[in-house]
Parts: sequence; structure tokens; C-alpha cells
Amino acid sequence: MNDHISPRLAAMRDALVADVDATATASPPARRRRRPTRGTVITVAAAFLAGSAVTGGITAAALPATDQDAVLETALATSTRYQVEEGNHATLLGTPAFAVTRGDGSFPLGTRPDGADRVTLTWECLESGTFTIRVDGTPVDSAACTPTTTKGQVTVLGSRWGMYPAPKSGGATVSVSGEGPARYAVWASWAKSASIARPSAQQRAETADGKVTLDEYTAAFNRLQACLAQAGQSMGTVPLSWYSGGVWTSRPTGAGPWYLYSTPSEGSETFDTQCYPREFGDVDAVWQDEHPMPEDPPVQPAAG
Repeated sequence: MNDHISPRLAAMRDALVADVDATATASPPARRRRRPTRGTVITVAAAFLAGSAVTGGITAAALPATDQDAVLETALATSTRYQVEEGNHATLLGTPAFAVTRGDGSFPLGTRPDGADRVTLTWECLESGTFTIRVDGTPVDSAACTPTTTKGQVTVLGSRWGMYPAPKSGGATVSVSGEGPARYAVWASWAKSASIARPSAQQRAETADGKVTLDEYTAAFNRLQACLAQAGQSMGTVPLSWYSGGVWTSRPTGAGPWYLYSTPSEGSETFDTQCYPREFGDVDAVWQDEHPMPEDPPVQPAAG
């Protein structure tokens, strides 16, 4: 991320982070803690660029061209950082590449930092076009794109984010090719992925036959709770819940059961990288496949 910016742009960046935080935590508790999605982050960034008053009414449209690019760079850097660090518990490394241009372009990331194993990038079309994004020649994204627009409460995104395996050695180059002379922006950086725990022996045994019983589902969830409690992040009491007649219930009737829970934001890294993958992730995936949840159930279980 470019930290060599003016105090005004730094304030704009900090306001954007605060706005993203507020947006990402505004939803009620869900089955699992809601990570900040690409939509959440880029929507806030898009609103910021389109004229959001998060910094007292300064908008990109009102700034000279160089300042517009600086604001755009700050917004893309902030949204990428939020996805990488908050959403995926990874780490940005090295000096990022940023450009606002049109036509085919190549953007080398420079010397590979120690530990870098990912390339992360956000690109935004500033004019309508079809774009293909490559990392060292390998296509990683392709889309017909129109600039971000907001009508009322509906935002159509013109931005896309991703994090991809880095080449095994040497440098990396992000390239963009498009149909026609459409203008676009790209922000890219090296990153180091989070260390994810391997499934425990108990979890491997529970999923070895490709099926999960209710006893195995319950045992795995109990281990998840114990793991989080040991880390000082207790989930409290979480009963099994069924879905019947359009409502959640603790009575064994209807579809299910499932454990419905949320985790505090301060416990997200331990949950995402250690406890969940070690004790519950694979069991949960098999159970969810065997017992699909309703598409749009109420968020909170009904009592009784």
C-alpha cells in the first residue's frame, strides 16, 4: 500500500477503512461469521470514488486529474488490503504496482519479497470493455465490464479483486488485455498467504468414508468450541437447530439440524486459520452437502 501520500489523502483512506468496517459488521449474526466480501469492500470504495461524503464532501470528480488517480489508487489499495488482511488473514509484501491506462498493459511487481507466495490485485474498468487479466501469462480473470454505477441503494460493480498463486520463483508480471481502447485501473502487490491448520486425526477419520453422521457432526463442533475456548474466544452455548414451517426451532422436526453461530471479529483469525480448518471445516462441508440449508432462512433461530 502507498503510505507516501498527503495527510488529506491519508484521512480519506482512513475514513474509507472505517466505512468498510461499519458496512461489514452491520449485518445480523449468520450461520458463520460474515467475512467482508468483495462486494462489501468494493461497493464502499466505489461509493467513495463516486462522491461519498466520507471526508467532508471531497469527491474524485471535483479533483484535478492527478488527484483523481491518487484517490483511485488509495481506494483500490485500501479495498485490496482489507480483503487480503481482514478477509484472508494474509500479508501484503513489497512495493505495489498501480496504473491508470488504456489498451494492453504489463505491470511488473519488482523484486520478490521473502515469503511471498501470492499475487493479489484489484482492477477497475473506468470505461466499458472486455478485459482479460493474467499473472505471468496465466489467465486469472476475464469479464465484460462497465464502470461502477449506483442508483439508489443498488450498486453495479466495475471492480474485481483476486488473490492468486505466485510463480514458483523469480518475479511476477500482471498483464491486462482488452477489446478496444477502454480505460482501466489496476493495483497489484505481492502477498504471503496465511498458514492454515491441517485437519486433525479425528476430523480425517470422520470424513474418511465421505459421509458424516450426526454424532460425528456434533463431536467435530464440540472440538471447534473447545479450540476457540482454549484461545480465549468462547462461542457460548450453541444448540442444534432445525428449520420447519418457515422458522428455526430447537425441536427435532423439519430439515436439518445445523449449528447456527457467529464468531466475534476479534476471533476471526483463530477461527479461520486454526480451529475451523483443524476441527470442523471438512466435516461441516460434508454435512452441508448432505443437508443443504434453506436458501433464505430467518437469521436467528426461534426459541423453542
